[in-house]
Amino acid sequence: MSTGGDTDTPADSPADTGDDLFADTPQAYSEPSVDLSHFSFDGSGGPPGEISEARVAPRFAGDTSELPAPVCYALQELIAAAHVSSKSRNWRAIEANEAIIRSRLSELNLLLEINTEYRYAFTRQVTDTDPRQRNILRASTLTLAASVLALYLRQKFLTSIDESATVERTEMIDHMLTYKPSRDTDEAGFVRRIEAAINVLENRKIIRAVAGTDRYLIHGVIVSLLTPEQVEAYTAAYRELSGAGGDLAELDDRDASATDASATDVPTTDAPTANVSTPLAADEETP
Repeated sequence: MSTGGDTDTPADSPADTGDDLFADTPQAYSEPSVDLSHFSFDGSGGPPGEISEARVAPRFAGDTSELPAPVCYALQELIAAAHVSSKSRNWRAIEANEAIIRSRLSELNLLLEINTEYRYAFTRQVTDTDPRQRNILRASTLTLAASVLALYLRQKFLTSIDESATVERTEMIDHMLTYKPSRDTDEAGFVRRIEAAINVLENRKIIRAVAGTDRYLIHGVIVSLLTPEQVEAYTAAYRELSGAGGDLAELDDRDASATDASATDVPTTDAPTANVSTPLAADEETP
């Protein structure tokens, strides 16, 4: 970038080819690649990234929203998706407009949870006593087997040296086989239960299969799936279950009926289980 007098620019320089994002050319100022009309950076409208009072162009016929399009799309993903990671195209809008997004979500009885360390966000349903309350999200209880697996994957994620923690399918199966009671001679049936637990976590967007491999990506949201108190309770219960030769399969049979139950339902076993929230389907109604 020029700091004073004129300098010669080679014919094949980035300034001529248009590849230099920092080129000191008129086009660099007159033709921005990103619409910044709804942001204020001169100090007159608040801190950088704050929504200004400027009217934004409607996104569709009949659009009366006063929010910029990026904020609208961020809200939509937060409500429709199980969680939003920093890899989402809406992540920057969530960070820059956290206050207004929190406010809009609270109007729907939703709380915004943001983890700045692992860079993900998700919403929690809040239930009040007003009969007019309508739930946007549905809480579902993981089976005991899925909860055991989630605890293992949480520990694996926290101890991973890579930003993207992965796990082999065989690792998950081998770990879960340690809970198979010695009197159970049907190993194939037990493995099927393990595979069902893996599918539960994948359907809940807690893990994601890596295409073309036998590996799964562990999403950072697993850290918030279990509270510290739950982790302590789960660890003690599962240690006792494993040490006493308890039958995880039998407990999972009794717990299966709670898989799609509300988070407010009492679990069918004394063993702890985890709850996750998913958006309600369009044809579902809350009581």
